[in-house]
Amino acid sequence: MTQLEHAAARGELSRPKFFDPALEALWERGKQHELAYVEHLRAQGLSSVVIDGVDITEEAVAQTIAAMRAGVDVIVQGALRGGSWAGRADILQRVDTPSDLGDWSYEAADTKLARETKGGTVLQLCLYSELIGEVQGTMPVFASVIPPWTDFAPERYRLADFAAYHRQVKQGLLGTIGTEQPAQTYPEPTSNCDICNWSTRCDKQRRDDDHLCLVAGISSMQIAELKDHGVTTATALAELPLPLQWKPERGSKESLTRVREQARIQLETRASGELRYELLAPVVGFGLNCLPEPCDGDIFLDFEGDSFVGQHGLEYLLGFHFREKGEPQYRGLWALDRAAEKAAFETFIDFVLERMKLFPQLHVYHYGGYEPGALKRLMGRYGTREDELDSLLRGLVFVDLLSVVRHSLRAGVESYSIKKLEPLYGYVRDASLPDANLALNRLQVSLELNDAAGILPEDKQTVEAYNRDDCVSTEALRDWLEAERAKLIARGIEVTRPEAGESGPSEGLSEWLERITPLIEQLTADVPVDPEERSAEQHARWLLANLLEWHRREEKATWWEYFRLSDLSADELIDERAGLAGLTFLETVGGTAKCPIDRYSFPVQEADIRAGKGLRAQGGQTLGTAEDISREQRTIDIKKASAMADEHPAAVFVHEHVPSKPMQESLVRLATHVCEHGMAEGEAYQAARDMLMRVAPRITDGSAVRLDGEKPLDAGVRIGPLISAGVLPIQGPPGTGKTHTGGHMICELVRQGKKVGIVANGHEVIRNLLNKVIEVAEETDTPLICIQKPKGGSKEDATDRLRFAKKSNAEVFAALNADCSVAGGTAWLWSTEDAFESLDVLFVDEAAQMSLANVLAVSQAAKTLVLLGDPQQLDQPMQGSHPDGTGCSALDHLLSGKQTIAPDEGLFLDVT
Repeated sequence: MTQLEHAAARGELSRPKFFDPALEALWERGKQHELAYVEHLRAQGLSSVVIDGVDITEEAVAQTIAAMRAGVDVIVQGALRGGSWAGRADILQRVDTPSDLGDWSYEAADTKLARETKGGTVLQLCLYSELIGEVQGTMPVFASVIPPWTDFAPERYRLADFAAYHRQVKQGLLGTIGTEQPAQTYPEPTSNCDICNWSTRCDKQRRDDDHLCLVAGISSMQIAELKDHGVTTATALAELPLPLQWKPERGSKESLTRVREQARIQLETRASGELRYELLAPVVGFGLNCLPEPCDGDIFLDFEGDSFVGQHGLEYLLGFHFREKGEPQYRGLWALDRAAEKAAFETFIDFVLERMKLFPQLHVYHYGGYEPGALKRLMGRYGTREDELDSLLRGLVFVDLLSVVRHSLRAGVESYSIKKLEPLYGYVRDASLPDANLALNRLQVSLELNDAAGILPEDKQTVEAYNRDDCVSTEALRDWLEAERAKLIARGIEVTRPEAGESGPSEGLSEWLERITPLIEQLTADVPVDPEERSAEQHARWLLANLLEWHRREEKATWWEYFRLSDLSADELIDERAGLAGLTFLETVGGTAKCPIDRYSFPVQEADIRAGKGLRAQGGQTLGTAEDISREQRTIDIKKASAMADEHPAAVFVHEHVPSKPMQESLVRLATHVCEHGMAEGEAYQAARDMLMRVAPRITDGSAVRLDGEKPLDAGVRIGPLISAGVLPIQGPPGTGKTHTGGHMICELVRQGKKVGIVANGHEVIRNLLNKVIEVAEETDTPLICIQKPKGGSKEDATDRLRFAKKSNAEVFAALNADCSVAGGTAWLWSTEDAFESLDVLFVDEAAQMSLANVLAVSQAAKTLVLLGDPQQLDQPMQGSHPDGTGCSALDHLLSGKQTIAPDEGLFLDVT
């Protein structure tokens, strides 16, 4: 694109005209977001000026400089120019930092619709800031991004952190376009092609060149491997001799053979002018073997959604097709707002369950993974029909026909979308696809601009007809696949039916629901549905009620992912971050005869597998653990479980599950207390209740969290002992000494006779803070002994300052009651009933990575909770979908959308 834009700027090419209603809607939403932010600033009494136009003219630049010299608070669409560089910044905001302008200077702020700031945005701000610096004689220290749905809370970026990379990118760009004959590049397809002005031109070039990307299902890694061996076109790939004559560096022979065969049938289709297909040899557990017996009650499902509507997107049409007494029926459940979206989800789940009473063997067919994913998101978002959906998923009621197609046939198409396959099974749509696309665009534009009332009735009708076609086409595909299955059986080829899944709640689950349902009902009895109408106490109860199921949602998501990975072939696992495929056994390198450590080689692939992780073999059987992995040598050592000692799988994937029962039980005890005593009453569970209601730190002498001129470390050491109960959040960006501060605070608390605990998500993080405590204790002659509940199997010996509780939790509590002052352990230790108020203060390290649910569960261990972390670093890792406000870390919850903790709400470490 850079090459094409440069050619257009030189007048060698005409920039193509490109109109996309979706992009126009995106631009309009961005404009609305910017105007709303400007109005937000004006409402604070700030003066503002708008630099009219969109071009960077001399006049616009002069107006911008004049406004800066005049000291205007907010300059909108400031035009900046310096040397070869120019740009229009959304906002230039005055700050109280002296410059050549006077006692003030300016920082750049960009309003962005993206929920996560991308690297390109930061580079853009770096350039704006550099141009601002040329005008005011001082380089800004910070720049800001104003993301949506945060009440205009800015994300602040320290420009020095990105300066080196910014210089490198600038030099690279100038090197590319600054020569008379710039290096030629090729328009390889990227994720931005759909929104690029030049996409039609690039697509034509790729088709003229018969580019490898035209082969369905081929990956960029496979393209690179093929090019290394002189295979540069789809035709050359189709004519590649089999078996392959080389061992691939990237991917496996099997995966390259698969794309070679795909290229062949596409070439045959192109040459014959008619769509060709061929059935693949049936493989147990895949393809046609996954088609259940057809049932008169079967349902065919399709969603229409828009991820750009509101904060979380909107599933605005849930459509499904079924038959009553053989006659086709269709229902389209429209959802143009959140209440209707929840109602549509509940209506569909209720419909399926009611229909299963008449047709116990029914299945819900869909094409691709979007529909089950959308149902899971809606379940988590609204905290409704959770067990019902889980029962349907465990019962294997949902059938993905895309997965069946991929493993059962090969067709001469460039994409396996259902619309590309419809000529195979003769389905003709009622709705015109061009008309439907226009109606979809207009409807989604209205939704994205919060103008549901502006949706045309005829557009709704067209979109519904389009959705109905998708549902009916899914049934037609299922019937055609059944006919192809019958042909195989008639030829004497065995094709099985899948086994039925489990259904209904287990006995343990039923007991659990009987315990928590009354608590949830009592906690939410008088809580308004609209969060804006709730008091702090009501919202705290609502959060607690929805957190009671947090761990079960996470565990369900973990098992859903396990079943998804278990259903993948070795070829598919090679594309999964959690998978490793193409394994070749090399040798046994250790272990025992019963549990050997076997070494395997693997081809290049983007896998996120680390030593110590639990592994499953393809299909889902427990294999063992990753003992070691070498990216350079491309080998992995696997310590086998005894049952798999002699097995050598072609692929593996990571799956680990540790039951979270202690945390669940702790939350139930907290909820029971609140139901009996109220959210604001009593002394027990003070830290948890303060956290839920976001109560500021309770400093007993009434002093400020940080005094004027006080260093952050001194403030932490001073106020730590002054908080007799409640929560103290400490936020520290990288390099500000969170661990150093925590170590000094803990030593001061010990000197004052307090018992202190440390908790984090990982044993290594806990150990790191314990080490700092011991280091500070040595420096300050603080008499203390620590104890840690280590990871299972630890063989480390105790020292004078650090002991280990290797047998049981009871060792920790006994040590705290004896001569140990500091104890470290994970949430599984501190959420047990024995841990209740065993400490005076509990430090949560890396609190931005520990869920609100887990921090509430461990808070029972102490009267006072201290949170150390920074949400601007790593996010809290979660797998489940949760109701709004419950799927966040403890520190994110307390920040409530703000980038930094307020001075009266916690301690911000601002000194590196």
